Amino acid sequence: MFKISIAVLATGLLAFSANSIITRLGISDEDAHKTIDRNLLSGKMELIAAYKAKQIPAGERAQAVKEMGDYIKAYVSTPEYKAAYVEEWEKEAPKDANAKLRAAIKKSEKDYQELEKIHETAEAEYKASYAEALKTMKDLINALKDPKHKMHKIYVQSMVGEVPGPPTAAFKAELAKYEEKYPGTVEGMLKLRLKSFLALSADIDFNAALVKKGNKMIFEDPALEKRSAEWKQCFRAGPEAVKAARAYAEQWLKELP
Repeated sequence: MFKISIAVLATGLLAFSANSIITRLGISDEDAHKTIDRNLLSGKMELIAAYKAKQIPAGERAQAVKEMGDYIKAYVSTPEYKAAYVEEWEKEAPKDANAKLRAAIKKSEKDYQELEKIHETAEAEYKASYAEALKTMKDLINALKDPKHKMHKIYVQSMVGEVPGPPTAAFKAELAKYEEKYPGTVEGMLKLRLKSFLALSADIDFNAALVKKGNKMIFEDPALEKRSAEWKQCFRAGPEAVKAARAYAEQWLKELP
């Protein structure tokens, strides 16, 4: 779902203030948001209309990077975005019986809320039926939540397949491996991406020689030519944009909890 890499800041291409750069480059909010979402988990720099970078004149790229950074920050800082991230994280995370039970309770509560809305607007002749259904669902939720409830084990085994117990060592290791790659909060993921970008862009030699090979330019130094696509994109962005992006990333890191 969410795939933002702060490294996109260095390109001068991704996110823009609504009344200036994004308009000048002809990129919609929808496309910008989709790119942010794609990059948050992958850490890659999937750029929007890269050829449009030339529309940002030298001397204006540092300001463009700041505007882009502010745009990204505003987008990923909303309560709605954070809630959606956590929901998707929980959906994809490894699950033991405890996690499956929490998911079953959450789904049952959501179904209950939806049925309440239907009950409120239902015609009089159906009110009693919906009220009875709501009572049944409430009893189910209470039983799922209360290990001492006489129906707890029956309902849990029916919906989860097993009664939860202490997490196993194998499950803890699997969850830890998942959390290392995909932190459980937007803030945690942003920290991972910011640090990754700062490490990636720390040693760029913008004076590195290029030579022509066929119809494209490559690095004269074979070691540089083997560097990642993300590193090369930072090189192409140039020192003005990368310096500004690094400063923005460092400041953002300080602000994150």
